[in-house]
Amino acid sequence: MKKYTHIISERLTGRHKRCMQLCGVKGKRILNIGCSFGWFEMFALKNGCKEIIGVDTGINDLKDAKNKVKDNRVKFLQASALNLSQFKNNYFDLVTLFDVIEHIPKNTEMKCLLEVKRVLKKNGELIISTPNSSFFSNLLDPAWYFGHRHYSKNKLNQILNKSGFKCVEYTYGGGFYEIFAMILLYIFKWIFRYEIPFKKWFDEKRDNEYISSKNNVFTTLFVKAIFQDKDVKE
Repeated sequence: MKKYTHIISERLTGRHKRCMQLCGVKGKRILNIGCSFGWFEMFALKNGCKEIIGVDTGINDLKDAKNKVKDNRVKFLQASALNLSQFKNNYFDLVTLFDVIEHIPKNTEMKCLLEVKRVLKKNGELIISTPNSSFFSNLLDPAWYFGHRHYSKNKLNQILNKSGFKCVEYTYGGGFYEIFAMILLYIFKWIFRYEIPFKKWFDEKRDNEYISSKNNVFTTLFVKAIFQDKDVKE
């Protein structure tokens, strides 16, 4: 059995690929909040972004990303999703929050989104991926029982609208293979530091679940929203 590794090609699943499909990056200034080991930065650089800044709170993840992704158009900085004060107003064309919003402190989502709004240009795009709140997705996620939040389309839409964003696209992806692979990942990565058994087979199945909507339980919600220059609703 293989040791767990942060090699980018080994970590990309259907969920990551769907995130990449949603993002037009060519010629854009991008802020990736929660950059982890730099997988999205590598994609954006290969596809012609003007500049990308990846931020994370984890020092080890940032070191890993800096070692893996080297280009004069990329920077990796330590920052919180709730405090982007080191960035200028209206600077970025695109901001991404991939599997981040569910991890920030409860009831701080609007604070996070207002910071995102501040650094985005007018009509700039925000792309979010987050666990979808559905019966099977909640039931089969062990972390859900310990406070790992899942969001419904309506709940996220409400928060985004209050923060001054207009949602322009919602999509879903992921099914039972995604759920079971994540359960195995919790066990094998965090306890044994090994890759999950039959990883290649699971990866193929997970990819298919994000391509096709048939027989899915929709574990992940993807949202594309646009910053609108209007007053925030209290």
